[in-house]
Order: sequence, then structure tokens, then C-alpha cells
Amino acid sequence: MIPWVVMAGASALTHVTNPIAHPGEPGYTDAPTEHFRVLFENDSAFNSDRNYTHGSRLNYVHDFKGTPHAFGLSLTQNIYTPEKHTRHSVKNQHPYAGYLALGGAYLYRGEQVGCSTEFQLGTTGKPSLAKDAQYMIHSAGNMEQWDGWGDQIRAELTIQLSSRQDYRLPWLETQTAGGWQTDGLFFTRENAGTFSMLAGAGFSFRVGRNLPDNMRVNGNQAANFGAGLIRSGRYNPAESSWFLVLQGELDYVARDLTIDGGVFHKFQGTCSRTPWQFEGQAGLGVSKDGIDYFAGALFRTRGYRTQDKNTLMGTFSITWNW
Repeated sequence: MIPWVVMAGASALTHVTNPIAHPGEPGYTDAPTEHFRVLFENDSAFNSDRNYTHGSRLNYVHDFKGTPHAFGLSLTQNIYTPEKHTRHSVKNQHPYAGYLALGGAYLYRGEQVGCSTEFQLGTTGKPSLAKDAQYMIHSAGNMEQWDGWGDQIRAELTIQLSSRQDYRLPWLETQTAGGWQTDGLFFTRENAGTFSMLAGAGFSFRVGRNLPDNMRVNGNQAANFGAGLIRSGRYNPAESSWFLVLQGELDYVARDLTIDGGVFHKFQGTCSRTPWQFEGQAGLGVSKDGIDYFAGALFRTRGYRTQDKNTLMGTFSITWNW
């Protein structure tokens, strides 16, 4: 692709074809090799408390310096409640449910394509600690407690294999003489296991200054570790970053244990899963002194056919890099 420059006043917009700087070349800087992220999603930011109501994910990534390979560890918890505040599950509404999983992953971080594959071993029911986590969150926020956890779905061991693939889109990479940058990527993801089965594809676009490799795709999803899977070569860790990110994803969901029932413990379903689901996200990212901050809003279409409203979540993450 032929580079092009558009002059607009005193600024120039430059299309970047391949800005990778390799070790020993001018502009190359050593990237951090270890990353620890804390991520929270909660619908209380939009004054709601229903369906998928809270998600937490802690993850650690260690890069093998000088190679594109890395490994990751994660701890994930999801909490689900009906739309009505009751002591029991409600017909045509999401049942009380919790999910807690420990994961291990292999990550490949490339210049044009990157991928992450994670295996999770988890549980539903009381061992998921969903009731305890929600009680603690509501107590801290002085919110009304939900009393129906005695009717949550039963405990069941879950196994899950998940993968995500990121594809660099060089034609979206631009840079102005004033330091503004844009970039974008296309991604696909797959889940296969007893908790969830789905396949999806999405797109992420960013605009800002000194765009980091991290925080390209955000969210509480298996195989998503926050650390970038594409090494752009344009980021300078010694300088601060700030940017806007827009993200959209379309999934086909073939199984959701919290709605369809378990493999070993079936339950009387109270609602019917919606196969096609869309998720959109907008947020602001800042990276300064080795710490990444992200805050945004997440929109998700109905997860089951009788769901009253779409899901709106506030999302926040902080990542330490060293």
C-alpha cells in the first residue's frame, strides 16, 4: 500500500504501512514483560441490578523476553440475578446464578496476528461465592440486598476452552504531525465447554496520543487478558498515553449454562436463550508511569427472549506493567 499524506493547515495525517521497530533499530524500546490487571463490570453505574449484574476478572501475564510467547493466569467471577427482587427465581427471568473459574493461558503476540487460548476450571452454585460477593458489594455501596440466593442454580464443576484471535488493520493506522494516532483491529473468539459455547467476531478502533499495545479489546471475557496481542512498535513506554476506544462484537451463543441448565444437574428453565447477541463498548484509556487505566460503558443486547431491557454496564480496569 502506498503511503499517503494529507495536509490540513499546519498538521499532516500520515498513513502508516509498517511502523514496527525491531531490537537494535532506532525507535525500539523494551516493552514490559509482566502485567497484572484488575477488571470490574457492574450495572449499578446505570442504576440497575438485574440479569448479568456483576463481573470481576483478575489476570496476570508474563512475556518470555525476546520471544512472541507468553503465559497467563486468571480468576473470573460472574453474578446473575432476576429482574425482580424476589426470594425465588421468577418465570421468564434469569435465575440466580454465580460462576467462579481459575484459568491458565498461552498467548502469542505478533506484529500482524496474535492469539490467546485459555483453559478454565470453574464452578457454579454456592462454591462460586456469588452470594457473598454481591452481599459485600451491596453493603459497601449501601444498596438493597437480594434475598433469593437460596434458590440459585446448583453447584457444578465446569470446564471451558476459549480462544481469541486479533488481526492488525494497517490501513487504519495514521499519525499526525501533532502526535495524534489511530489504529484498529479485527478479532474473532470462540468458547467451547460445559459453561458456554459461542463463536463471535468484532472490531476495535482507537484514536489518541501514543497508543499502547494494551487496552485494544476490553471486557470480562475468557482469553482476554488486557495485554495486547499485537505489537505495534509505535508506543513509547517512557511517555504518557490517552485515547478513546470504540468496540463492537456479534456473537452466536449456542449454550449458556445459567439459562440452559447444567450438564450434570438440570434445572427447570425459566427463560429461553437468545442465540444472536451484540455487544458494544466505548471508553477512555490512560497509560502513565507503567500503569494503564480504563473506564467505559458496555451495551449488550438481550441474553434471553423475555428479557425486559438490554444490559448496560459500567466497566473499569487498572493494569500494572513492569
